[in-house]
Amino acid sequence: MRQYIIFILFLLCGLSARSQLTPEQTGSIYYAYPGPSGTSTPVPKGYQPFYISHYGRHGSRWMTSDERYTEVIAVFDSLYHCSGLTPLGIDVRERLHNVWENARGCSGSITPLGERQHREIAERMYCNFPLVFRDDALIDARSSTSLRCAMSMSYFTERLKELNPALRVDRRAYERYMDYIAYTSPEGKKFSSEKAPWRRGFRDFEKRNVRPERLIASLFVNPEAITDPDSLMRGLYWITADMQNVETGVSFYDIFEYEELVGIWKTVNARMYVCNAAAPLNGGLMPGCAIPLLRNILESADIAIKEGTSAAHLRFGHDTHLIRLLALMQIEGCSNQETDMEKFHLAWQDYRVSPMGANLQLIFFRNKKNDIVVKFLLNEIEVKLPLESGTGPYYSWEAVKAFLWERGGNG
Repeated sequence: MRQYIIFILFLLCGLSARSQLTPEQTGSIYYAYPGPSGTSTPVPKGYQPFYISHYGRHGSRWMTSDERYTEVIAVFDSLYHCSGLTPLGIDVRERLHNVWENARGCSGSITPLGERQHREIAERMYCNFPLVFRDDALIDARSSTSLRCAMSMSYFTERLKELNPALRVDRRAYERYMDYIAYTSPEGKKFSSEKAPWRRGFRDFEKRNVRPERLIASLFVNPEAITDPDSLMRGLYWITADMQNVETGVSFYDIFEYEELVGIWKTVNARMYVCNAAAPLNGGLMPGCAIPLLRNILESADIAIKEGTSAAHLRFGHDTHLIRLLALMQIEGCSNQETDMEKFHLAWQDYRVSPMGANLQLIFFRNKKNDIVVKFLLNEIEVKLPLESGTGPYYSWEAVKAFLWERGGNG
């Protein structure tokens, strides 16, 4: 019995170690695309790929505004000139200025890493499903009007053209496409606002998990001089998280304790879960914002199947809209429900669902009888739907289509 108990404890310790977040993963939606892992399930006999439907988040980027750098730097600068920084604080200030020299004027823009992410995803798609991209196949690409999304589309399709110059690529980033690529309903905007009733409980949750006292004391001679230590800690957290996306060689992980990073991540993850995923707290409102996107996917697939005009529909947008789509479609691991805010991080993890460069791919296959099956790849890894399938991750398109229309296509 004693040996059995030791064995069970050993297994539990192993599971705990494997489930521990890396420092990079605590960066939430700033987690840089990790690339695919695992193997691909063999295609059912007699089936060949012929069409791909895709939604991708933009690649790695700088933070979204200059102020997210300058507001933090201003605190360090003001205290530096009156000898208010500790030796570590002085060092951190120098690092911040180093980062700012690279970030200045680049806020919101995709980085070279983001470019490589999309080129590499495109290349793997091409190499894994070459029959889709043969001859002069038509690739229909649409993007959010955000420059980082349009550039991601450009890098992605440019790589496809390099691999097959005969491909016909139709690329557009018009405002008219925002109605499905990046839609949020008026009710969704109200629910996500800072004045929403659920925010009261969330702010208490933040206070329990964001503990800036140790960090602030390590950086400033007089910690009481910092009027909003919580905000400053979160500002440093986001700069720290984004370093993995910009490749400057600068890191700030050493100024945080691991549990401090995890604590902040839990609050960010909770907010992303409530404002975008299948959290019962939003009553399905936020996944419902992805209904126009789901309709576009279903209608475009039907046209591609019937008319055979487009070999691929590629869409380039943002993390929140991808998260909502995945929850609406009930993609494996993306629609878990939890009511206890203290357990949100166990039910759903933002870095896993939507890192920088995240993508959902629907790969369509057919046989000589024109029977069609489809499989789903989330971040290029096979995932399942809550449907019966006799062929692993391959599902009858008719069954999938009926399920997805029921989920929102008919809404």
